Amino acid sequence: MKLGDAVKNSKGSKVAGIYRISRFEVKTARNGKSYGDCLISDQSFEVPAKYWDIPGERIPLFQQNGILRLEATLDFFKDNPQLTIDGVFLPSLAEIDQSLQSLGMMAPRKIDDMVSELTAIIASIKHDGLRELLVTIFGTDKPFGARFKRHPGAVKNHHAYIGGLLEHTLEVAVGAVDHCNRNDKINRDILLAAALVHDIGKVREIEVDAFGMGIGFTKEGKLLRHISLGMEMLDHACQTVGLAPELGLMLKHCILSHHGQAEWGSPVEPMLLEAEILHYLDNLSAKTEQFSREAGRAEPGGFNRSATLRRDVYRPSVE
Repeated sequence: MKLGDAVKNSKGSKVAGIYRISRFEVKTARNGKSYGDCLISDQSFEVPAKYWDIPGERIPLFQQNGILRLEATLDFFKDNPQLTIDGVFLPSLAEIDQSLQSLGMMAPRKIDDMVSELTAIIASIKHDGLRELLVTIFGTDKPFGARFKRHPGAVKNHHAYIGGLLEHTLEVAVGAVDHCNRNDKINRDILLAAALVHDIGKVREIEVDAFGMGIGFTKEGKLLRHISLGMEMLDHACQTVGLAPELGLMLKHCILSHHGQAEWGSPVEPMLLEAEILHYLDNLSAKTEQFSREAGRAEPGGFNRSATLRRDVYRPSVE
């Protein structure tokens, strides 16, 4: 049962499912007994929960950002939903895999299918040097490739689930292919290569938990952020394959400028046509996922206030 649906029921309703423990702390009640104060979540909603008189042997189960199967009762505190936990169980590995998908914690597309699409796009690059560069980054570097295909695209903002980085990258790349097919003024190979590498630094920027979900930023992620880290990774790969300096310079500029302006994190604005297109395709992919997610949290014909988008998002009453 999705939390977003469960909290719409009446007080006393039973809630059961596999959820993420976003926060957990043991506290002491007025009667001197220990209780668990936590925040549980799925992709649809997050809700505070109390585990009164928590047995000591249950406390170790509540790992930060872990996944548990919970049975609870719906309550309200100051008109806000709150759960009282009745039972907690460790899910099996099969249940965890299934729950990651059902809770919206994994990309809706199969990761292997997306990897195949990425490989096909790389193979379509006509310039030998650029194609070799991409094969080196995504294929030859096995540890990076394994992390990239399952990495989240963000901690919260967009594509913040397992496989989200690969999904976002493909959305940008496929948009680039479509745009190039309708406009011969674009250097297709440069735009496609830039689309594929523009966010590679996120693999080093975002820290993930045991399930692969983003839980914050690494030390170098906080200090350098993904644009700088991506530049460093791209420069190393360019030197490894001996890419022509002008091509490397163009790709580095695309990474540096893909957020569009300084206040959004880019030290330079796009000065190449391909860099400008990349910026809009990147933003389009992000906004599409954000609007879809935020609208899904509203009732048909209703609005949801989005902190991320800083506006109300409307969900039409007709599909």
